[in-house]
Amino acid sequence: MKIRTLGTCAGTEPMPTRQHASCVFEIDGHPYWFDAGSGCSRTAALGGLPLTAVDTVFISHRHRDHTGGLPTLLWDIRKTKAMTNSPVPEKIHLYLPDGLIWQGVSAMLALDWADIAVEPHIFTEGKIFENADLTVEARHNFHLEAPDAAKFTSYSFRIAAGGKRIVYSGDVRKYTDMGDWLEDCDLLMMETGHHKASEVCAGIRRDRLGVKEIMFVHSGREILNDYAGAKARAEAAWGSPVLIAEDGAVYDI
Repeated sequence: MKIRTLGTCAGTEPMPTRQHASCVFEIDGHPYWFDAGSGCSRTAALGGLPLTAVDTVFISHRHRDHTGGLPTLLWDIRKTKAMTNSPVPEKIHLYLPDGLIWQGVSAMLALDWADIAVEPHIFTEGKIFENADLTVEARHNFHLEAPDAAKFTSYSFRIAAGGKRIVYSGDVRKYTDMGDWLEDCDLLMMETGHHKASEVCAGIRRDRLGVKEIMFVHSGREILNDYAGAKARAEAAWGSPVLIAEDGAVYDI
């Protein structure tokens, strides 16, 4: 299993070396896409990931730094098919926490094409996907206010694959939003757009949670402004090395 981090920036103004949030889990060469911030399909294609293999995309919440590249991803899949005569999956499945996301994306795509089948799945709590490769669970967090007690629109994901449990935070109010998932977690992919890496490390150690390894994604100002200092502070708080993801990097898990 490999994780490709396509976009590792929080929702800032454009940055010279970082696109917005997106990563791909590759299991036996098959890609499973998590979030689709701006530029994600370009980073993937230039890194050798075939876009015409994409058939499953999970979106954590509606903010543009997690969804802004989704219409372009679908457009690029279609264009790659047309220009290279490559086959595409029979259907592309989008797992979304909010139907408004699909309304916007489908309206944009309808202006130009409708010849690739895309099926939206609106999810809530619990197991939302399972096949021979991986299982994906969703748990609501408090990054966005729920319009009512029964409808949350911002989620974290837990991915079980290859004997590993990986938690992808999405955007969260606090790391504690992910609850008992952190008690048995081989890798925590944690956002720092709203948090300091060192404070997350210190809190998880203080709470004696079972996180074995941390990869910081969705980097905010602390990391963007002082990468070396933020990494040093995080590692001092964690007591061992941490990963700070870079755009276009590939990590073996």
